[in-house]
Amino acid sequence: MPSVTDNCFCPSSPSPVSACFQVFDKKTKSNNMAPKDFQFSGSAPGHQATSLVKETIVAVPEGSSSPEKMYGPYPRAIPVPYISSDKSVPSASEIEAAKIPTDIKRADFRDVGTPDEWVPRDGKLVRLTGRHPFNVEPPLSVHNEHRFITPSSMHYVRNHSAVPKLDWDTHTLLVGGVVSSPLELSMDEIAAMPPREIPVTLVCAGNRRKEQNMIRQTIGFNWGPSGVSTNVWKGPTIRDILIKAGVSEKPKDWRDLHVEFIGIEDLPNKIGPGPFEKKWGDKVKYGTSVPLARAMNPAYDVMLAYEANGAPLQPDHGYPLRLIIPGYIGGRMIKWIKELNVIPHMTENHYHYHDNRILPPHITAEKAIELGTWYKPEYIFNELNINSAISQPDHNETLNIQSGIGKDYELAGYAYTGGGRKITRVEITTNGGINWQTCELKRYEKETDYGMYWCWIWWSFRVPVVNLIGCKEIWCRAWDESNNTQPTHPTWNLMGMGNNQCFRVKVHTDVTASGE
Repeated sequence: MPSVTDNCFCPSSPSPVSACFQVFDKKTKSNNMAPKDFQFSGSAPGHQATSLVKETIVAVPEGSSSPEKMYGPYPRAIPVPYISSDKSVPSASEIEAAKIPTDIKRADFRDVGTPDEWVPRDGKLVRLTGRHPFNVEPPLSVHNEHRFITPSSMHYVRNHSAVPKLDWDTHTLLVGGVVSSPLELSMDEIAAMPPREIPVTLVCAGNRRKEQNMIRQTIGFNWGPSGVSTNVWKGPTIRDILIKAGVSEKPKDWRDLHVEFIGIEDLPNKIGPGPFEKKWGDKVKYGTSVPLARAMNPAYDVMLAYEANGAPLQPDHGYPLRLIIPGYIGGRMIKWIKELNVIPHMTENHYHYHDNRILPPHITAEKAIELGTWYKPEYIFNELNINSAISQPDHNETLNIQSGIGKDYELAGYAYTGGGRKITRVEITTNGGINWQTCELKRYEKETDYGMYWCWIWWSFRVPVVNLIGCKEIWCRAWDESNNTQPTHPTWNLMGMGNNQCFRVKVHTDVTASGE
């Protein structure tokens, strides 16, 4: 059976579909009856079925103030490696006895002989770029099982090279640039500052890129719909660190200034010297920047995290310290962060320009270099766009019509958006968008004191099994409080980023060999 990230491409479909779902019917292989739940009878094309959004807000125990009481208990996060190619794992007693990830002493067999052999990793994570570097997403079924909070050991990972082997006792953060009191902070000093502890959904900018690669190959690898995860992150805000370094608290003093974030890695420069006065060398750091006004605005919760789900960061997630910018793409959230600089311009970092861009669809790799498109600020991808996916049914899941007739099947999935906006509804259609039905939303996150929402929501919709007979595709789309929604068709771009057309599951109606 293909992995959950496999896609089906159907020439008759206007867009690539994201998964396949099989419906078996003993009596008929194909039935074009109209699903009654969507009221085809007497409905003109384009008619939209109406219903109210039903929302369940998960109750917080009275008197709860700690994030773990609000969102916990957190799922267990002990990585279980595959220690051989037959997917065998350490003994059940070793796994059960493990209290922290490093208690598992066996490496995943695919990491043996690589610079990351020391890093604890779960074998179920779907590897997207071979053995090394480590770029993975969990099976969509893992998200469907856990819903709101992702086990830290199953959080998606985007690495560009080997994981730096850093130590809490020796790692420091340098704070400099246009500040009156430059700092070098130890991890103990950072941990002693007042912390912010909130759930934030992280999303790779390339989430769902595989669907674009099925149209035309981008310059990126095949992310499925699981390049997204949610943890509760803890650490001081960038605002508090900058105030400690002497940055003014007056907004008028923030104008035209930026905060640059630089990681500790040395990565290969595959582009050249770059267009700036200070040329890039053979090795470059991973970095980015945001306007100082955003970093200093307490509503945006820009922070440095040293914990996830109540435990120290795992190595793949930036131990001992990483940047969290809620509502932004994951590619801006620097891991293994070393420097924080206030500067009078946007950063000139190599990766700030040659990664995380949504270029016009006619721009090829050659044209982007020829026209200098990489350096045009209008193409930068910072805030997340709206997106959703179907996690249930799973890819290649089957449903027996004969035994299921008269019953309902529950569709389910996630939805997220950027900028602190709230997801207000999710809709599904089983007839190519002629009619849409609103789903039930389950909202776990409590809005911040500034009315911001930083997390995905989960949705569900119960459809009578009989209505799946004759259904060719199931689509979903989300809406947010700014009335942003997902387009019907994809817009291809060179990096395959921001892919957010309606998520589609292809339904195959068939008869089994046994006649079912």
